[in-house]
Amino acid sequence: MKFFKLMLVASCCPLAAFCQDITGLWSGTIYNDSTQQYHQYEVGITREKGKYSAFSHTWFMIDNKKYFGVKKLKVRIAGDGKIVMEDGELMLNNYPVQPNKDVRQLNVLSIATNGSEQSLSGLFVTNRTKEFSPLTGKVQLKKKNNLAQSDLIPHLQNISKGEQLSFISPSAGDLVKNKK
Repeated sequence: MKFFKLMLVASCCPLAAFCQDITGLWSGTIYNDSTQQYHQYEVGITREKGKYSAFSHTWFMIDNKKYFGVKKLKVRIAGDGKIVMEDGELMLNNYPVQPNKDVRQLNVLSIATNGSEQSLSGLFVTNRTKEFSPLTGKVQLKKKNNLAQSDLIPHLQNISKGEQLSFISPSAGDLVKNKK
């Protein structure tokens, strides 16, 4: 009987995002359709008391100078199993000009598993404002196990937000701190 209940629960999970652990560090690229450029993109997804949240780190080059932005993201699982991430607060940046606060990015991603490798991929769009037209593009991320390779986590630790990532153990946090 226990086996039957277990099989029933397993078969009642058609939404891949509910069946898989999406918490962790995801690293890859974001492609902007307008500029036709790829930018490095990293997302740390955490789960606390049954709710998901995340932080993102985007970086790009202008005139041989590297710029970055770290944002808080709202995360939810849509009814169709898509993972929806929406920009929240811009927490840290070194942009050459102050960014428009009204522009928000929305990612709609699907999760896929190939052997032991997990990936998130899908589309992004920004909202239209009085000054800016919406942007569109693609997001491609892979789940990373080596936290020491992260550019996001040290930034979060510097602003005392690193402890908000449920997937970082205290010893892993020390490894990332000692990276730089």
